[in-house]
Amino acid sequence: MKSRIRLVAILLVVSLAVAFFLPTSPAPAQDKTIRWKIQTPYPLAVPYVARTAKMGDRIKAMSNGRLDIKFYPPGGIVPAYAEWDALQKGTLEGGFMTPSDVRGIFGPVGDLFNQYPMGPTGIEMVSWMLYGNGEKLLREVMDKVGFKEVVFVAPANLSVAEDEMWTNKKIEKPADFKGLKIRTFGYWGQILQGVGASVVTLPGGELYQALERGVIDACEYGTSADNEAIKLNEVTKYCYYPGVHSPGNVHYIFVNKKAWERLSPDLREIIKRESLATAMDNFAAGAVESAQAREKMRAKGTQFLPLNMEVQAFIAQKSDELWDSFAAKDPVYAKVYKDQKEFMKKYRELMGEIQPDFTKIYEALKKK
Repeated sequence: MKSRIRLVAILLVVSLAVAFFLPTSPAPAQDKTIRWKIQTPYPLAVPYVARTAKMGDRIKAMSNGRLDIKFYPPGGIVPAYAEWDALQKGTLEGGFMTPSDVRGIFGPVGDLFNQYPMGPTGIEMVSWMLYGNGEKLLREVMDKVGFKEVVFVAPANLSVAEDEMWTNKKIEKPADFKGLKIRTFGYWGQILQGVGASVVTLPGGELYQALERGVIDACEYGTSADNEAIKLNEVTKYCYYPGVHSPGNVHYIFVNKKAWERLSPDLREIIKRESLATAMDNFAAGAVESAQAREKMRAKGTQFLPLNMEVQAFIAQKSDELWDSFAAKDPVYAKVYKDQKEFMKKYRELMGEIQPDFTKIYEALKKK
């Protein structure tokens, strides 16, 4: 009996020892890929939006597959222009957008971070955001309107100035705006109405026919590349420049705070640096596309005409009057506007001194 007990005990010890040293079956590998959804209110077919959406592929490659970002079109996850609320709630991890998209929430101050008549160029805006007080002030504004769970990451698009106006009527003095039926919107439309123009709001797809049929006398829509794409040159004679109503346009990447904090520092840096690289890519590509578009349209007979300084000064005066009225009513607007103006003054003084005026140089050469 005792020998049986000893035998059972020995067998049990041996079995346990064998079980301990045998290799165990590997546990199923966990998916370590972080998946993000970024939505934009702008159609993905628009060139700068399409270029920005490619960020997802580049970030996936740079992170060795650890971060997989998919860009969604308007309405892909939430309704267009609901991206801000979705980020606040965590429904989306990211958004490609700008505060002025939702003026009903941000009010006039939102435009100070995007574009407005006589405002910063794209490069000036990005410089102020990154190396002035822009990011800090935007944080204050977002907190004030209730977006405390939304984090600013970086610019992802900046554009060249838009064409000022496409028309069949010459604009040679401020009085020429009176009675002009012009397609525009927003605060620029408000300024034009104040000087006697008749402002009409139309989608871009309807501008060709509206100009052709005389429903409107003039329009502003976008950059030269944008305007050539919808063939405004076929139904107008003149394109006026410079784009004082929109010197530049900037859009940003915003993210949900909790989703951002869950990322490792290196993944955060990858997103930020890729956003900045995409912004420069958009600027460079947009400038080349507009230059090529102008060359094509000029060859087909479009006359590109400069707005005389009297008209530009008039626009500046009326614009400043409107911004000053906003500042008088809203201390937050006043704070942001004052800071931005001071930054631009120093920036423009520098650029005015160190940047050669190539247009004037070549004009002087022609006179010789």
